Amino acid sequence: MRDKLEHFVLCMFNSIDASDWTALDAYFHPRIEYRRPGYEDIQGLEQLHVFYERTRIVKSGRHTINTLLCDPEAPSICVTGAFSGVDKGGRDLNVRFCDVYLFQDEKIIRRETFFSVPAV
Repeated sequence: MRDKLEHFVLCMFNSIDASDWTALDAYFHPRIEYRRPGYEDIQGLEQLHVFYERTRIVKSGRHTINTLLCDPEAPSICVTGAFSGVDKGGRDLNVRFCDVYLFQDEKIIRRETFFSVPAV
């Protein structure tokens, strides 16, 4: 199961890095709930598309996965990694992140992202 979920998440990040927004529906459940620091909670695929296509500050970049932890008793995983890219204003972005995913019907129904930048 771990290999399948790891491949799933890697393909999802490849689609995001390629700005292939039509591919999002293959990875995210129609009732996706996504929490991400600095943004309103995202509810459903329509809001997820708006976030990636218009709201997100990232112009381009690449995710790198460092760790993937899979719970054999539940359809959930935790991923740590790094993102390097450029925002829409031309500033460099380099941040570590941690994502927690919950799956339903073989798609991500809940995602929460944490970043390694001061927020408190």
